[in-house]
Amino acid sequence: MVKKIRVIDEAPAVEEKTADNDFMELAKSMDWKLWEILQILQRFEKKIGVVDGTDIADQPLKKK
Repeated sequence: MVKKIRVIDEAPAVEEKTADNDFMELAKSMDWKLWEILQILQRFEKKIGVVDGTDIADQPLKKK
């Protein structure tokens, strides 16, 4: 019995590697931008007094 040996002379395409790297860079930048948006919204909620979707003015006062 004879086994077939497949010889590949060509190296993997460089475009495939750069496409993967480009996708990873895009994913990282998207993640970072989403994090920045989250931080901005949290600061904005704190500034206007929103807690868990309700206005702080609607909450009863807590005694210390």
